[in-house]
Amino acid sequence: MLLLYKSNGSYRSTADHTGAAELGELVLRGRVEFEGKKVRVLDGSPTGVGWVDDAASWLVAKSGAKQKPVDGARFIMSRKSARKTHCAALVQRGVFREEKRTFLGFRADRHYPDQAMQQALLAELHQVASQQRDPDDRLALLASLVHATGLAYSLGFDRPERKRLKEISKGENLGKAVQAVIASTAAVIGAVAATSAGNGGGGDGGGGGGA
Repeated sequence: MLLLYKSNGSYRSTADHTGAAELGELVLRGRVEFEGKKVRVLDGSPTGVGWVDDAASWLVAKSGAKQKPVDGARFIMSRKSARKTHCAALVQRGVFREEKRTFLGFRADRHYPDQAMQQALLAELHQVASQQRDPDDRLALLASLVHATGLAYSLGFDRPERKRLKEISKGENLGKAVQAVIASTAAVIGAVAATSAGNGGGGDGGGGGGA
């Protein structure tokens, strides 16, 4: 979410794959695993974290009585409204500043990310992309998403850095700090995010919709 929003309070709508980021977080939490490009629920018990429980409930429901794995792209498409939920939570935590607006009678709220936090995260990714440091599990998944969603261009990664991000998105040369399951997950999430992008997306620079 930090990298999705611009300094003017709008967000990069063509790169909005919040559901893909959620899948990565669910893997990190041990809640789901990938089987190819499908998602299998490992633990659907309540956590008290709203989005985690909502996502797990949806996956459990779609899995059915036979607990079949669910198509990852389908999950991502189902989470189109999740950005607003996460945005509201980040406002409460002080990570975002909200400015309520209306335009032609419609809500056109803006959400401004904490610049220090955003730049710190971006600096970490640049270090990974320029091979100044090896990624850990979380940075490997984030790098894969930045590549798959096209954010690498708008965030100013140069060609060699984008090449490295592409390698990471394929689960290649990740180093010892990244677990094997995360390496394979990074590759799958990148592919699934790219697939869902092909199924439709909005224009770049849409307004940061209100929560």
